[in-house]
Amino acid sequence: MKKFFYSIFAFVLISSQSIVAAGYLATYSIKVSDPAGYVKALDDLMGTNWGKSFPAVVSLHQYAFNGYDDATHVVVLNYDDTTSVGAGTDSFSDPVFQSFFAKTSSMAEPVEQSLNMKLISGGNQDSENNQVYTIYRMQVADPSSYAKQYSKLIEAQEEAGNIVGSYGLRQQVAGSVNYYSHYAYTSAGSIAQAMASTEVLYASDSFAKFSKSIGDDRELMNISILSNVVTYNGN
Repeated sequence: MKKFFYSIFAFVLISSQSIVAAGYLATYSIKVSDPAGYVKALDDLMGTNWGKSFPAVVSLHQYAFNGYDDATHVVVLNYDDTTSVGAGTDSFSDPVFQSFFAKTSSMAEPVEQSLNMKLISGGNQDSENNQVYTIYRMQVADPSSYAKQYSKLIEAQEEAGNIVGSYGLRQQVAGSVNYYSHYAYTSAGSIAQAMASTEVLYASDSFAKFSKSIGDDRELMNISILSNVVTYNGN
């Protein structure tokens, strides 16, 4: 098994399953009318003391293929733990952030916000291999059973050399669960790499076994592809 590791289970969720979180991802989907202006404002914000001390890795992604809603971009805050989630969220009341919010309100319309718990994480974390993300949003009936089958699939794909970048399974803990309860993702260095990896995945025996084993446990709601625009506090 290559670079395969799990974040194993202990927090009470909607499903009554217990799991241990290995961090959280806060996502803020937005409809941006002036992408260049928004990136400039975000650069200015993250160059301040507020931005440099923000307790999360901050990324801006652009949807290449969406279909989920009207969002064109998503800001992702990658937190290590609950303390960081609290500190980061509290800091939004700071005048520095409020100034950024006021400056960008005319060019960035909020669409959806959610907080997701990291359940399983692994793969190659190098930035050059994490430029494009394929996101599988789904409703899962039995999270524990699904996680076991997902882990088997990912292990087989890693052993076959078909995971270019990182991968993960996440569970939503805040936001609307009417649309999705979980999402899984894989990353790659480019759209071409992501598509090539997807073709191999769908044609593999491990994917056929996975699809049969999960049965009706998963309802796939949406597949999105995002490309990375800029990342801050990643070092």
